[in-house]
Amino acid sequence: MYLIYYSHSYRPADAEINMFFQDLLLSEGLTPNLDPFSDRLNSAKPERHLQSTDGMIVVLPVRDPEPSPYILYEVALCVRAHKPILVFIEDVLPENLIPASLVQRRFSRRHLLREVRNHRHAIRLLKTYIGSEPPPTYQPSTRQRSCLVNGTSALSDNQRCRIEDQLRRLRYNSISVEGGTHFLSFDRPVEEVVAQSILCVSFSENLSPLESYLLGAARACLLPTILLTQDSGYPFSSKVPKEYQPREVSKENLDQVLEKEISIFEEDYLELEDQEKVVRYRTAVIQEGKRNGRYSKEGRGVVFNIVGGNVGDIDMSNDKIQVSNVVGPVNIKSQLDRVTQIVKNASAMPDDKRQQLAALIGELQEALHAATEKRPEDAERVARTAELVATEVAKQNPDKGFLSITSEGLKQAAKTVADIAPAVIGVAAKIASFVTGLGV
Repeated sequence: MYLIYYSHSYRPADAEINMFFQDLLLSEGLTPNLDPFSDRLNSAKPERHLQSTDGMIVVLPVRDPEPSPYILYEVALCVRAHKPILVFIEDVLPENLIPASLVQRRFSRRHLLREVRNHRHAIRLLKTYIGSEPPPTYQPSTRQRSCLVNGTSALSDNQRCRIEDQLRRLRYNSISVEGGTHFLSFDRPVEEVVAQSILCVSFSENLSPLESYLLGAARACLLPTILLTQDSGYPFSSKVPKEYQPREVSKENLDQVLEKEISIFEEDYLELEDQEKVVRYRTAVIQEGKRNGRYSKEGRGVVFNIVGGNVGDIDMSNDKIQVSNVVGPVNIKSQLDRVTQIVKNASAMPDDKRQQLAALIGELQEALHAATEKRPEDAERVARTAELVATEVAKQNPDKGFLSITSEGLKQAAKTVADIAPAVIGVAAKIASFVTGLGV
């Protein structure tokens, strides 16, 4: 199986182009690997997924006032990684958008079928570069997953300890190298430090020569890297999406930013290995996509649920392709997934309490399954009330009175589905009891 990083537009206006190239990839035995639209982005996320693919195929359509900077950034990542790449560029775009050294073909939006032989030939050419049997990772690590922490020579001991403690809570082994002298020394084999890490967290300013070398080594080998800056006047580039540039941090929000960025890095991509998943993905993008180019985490969850077949009936008749019956169940599942994420990110709660509450939310989602199909409005009310409880519990200083009201509201909401999902009442009572036991 060829696993291909598929970079494309999410705009409904480009749906027909995407349909053509996705079908062509499948017909040639390629599995598109892609990230559904989302507002949760950083550079480490595409770096991680590009590492695990055999190559990249890019479809770059025209867009006013200029082509997508997100797609162009992914092309630059692939160039840095020395991965095989094929770029399909719309014929109305100017030259020199893509380095001339990359394999590329022009396509016409109006004549896709006439060009199919040329595009198929280009895809087969890419497959020859990749090889008939792409090799596995050479000597995969048997150690606990590790994170390289770089650029801390200018930080206080307290800040360094906070970073290490946060990584420990997220179950990463923290690795760091002392900043050293004012010159670059080769006395220590620092390359091994980069090689054994699956992630790098690095500050982007006030680096020593060794730290600059480590950051360069990490980026050169496409080690997924979360860049941070404490400079409030950091000179962000207008040519690169800000999501892919350093995150601004302070002494107050360092822990929260680090946890959020690592959770983004760990998010999965979709693999469209068969025609039905391609159709589901295509329809989900059209249904959930927004013309203004801004997308949400909830929309991303909807796409995963539709593509995974968790919800939605698919109609692939000759004259239409449609996914239906998705509104209620998808929204409820996405909402409870969001509740689980709120709980997992609740840094004010002890680890064991977070795990207990997350498990209870999982029980609630399972218990609600029958109600989501038959009475989605009542089930959504339960999910919405559970979110109110979780959001308040996750705060640094939860309001006891509000928690009491929302916990009681959750039990009352559960009663409305008791006839078709009786287990919901028991789970709601356990969540209310758990909240009381916190002693807020």
